[in-house]
Amino acid sequence: MFRIATLGAIMMGAVACMSPSMAQQTSPPPPCSTEEYRQMDFWVGLWDAKWEDADGTEQHGTNTISLQLDGCMVFEEFNGSPGNNLLGRSMSEYLARASAWKQVWMDNTGGYFALTGGMVGEDFILNMDRPVETAPYLRMVYTNISHERFDWHWQNSTDAGETWNDQWVINYTRQD
Repeated sequence: MFRIATLGAIMMGAVACMSPSMAQQTSPPPPCSTEEYRQMDFWVGLWDAKWEDADGTEQHGTNTISLQLDGCMVFEEFNGSPGNNLLGRSMSEYLARASAWKQVWMDNTGGYFALTGGMVGEDFILNMDRPVETAPYLRMVYTNISHERFDWHWQNSTDAGETWNDQWVINYTRQD
């Protein structure tokens, strides 16, 4: 009987000693909750998209951007109509191990782009991944970013990224 009481007291003491350290342990932060994962949150919402065609005709469409997969992925649904028939989707996610954003774009013309980048000063820039040396230098730049609006530039470079030329500029205005 003495042994059982002694063993019980030892076990109770051990539990008491463990409790403070266990109370100090915190659970890890939720995935995708660090500041870097929120860099594209400016884009989340429903947007009017306006641009000019090559002939100067003003066109417009919509872009719906949502956070998905518990806030880990930014999902885009672009609709160029009535301005044009372009429909596209993209998925973007911050990859902590690469310290960069990755985006994959696909559209109804067979277009596919893989891009990498992130914040550069006040702009958000994604450069097209170039799988072969002969691939063009292309990038998208989100600039003049505010809660209510921003400008998006699709650009190319003919001098390996020294200078960039606008190919398509879209002015975004928030609907929601």
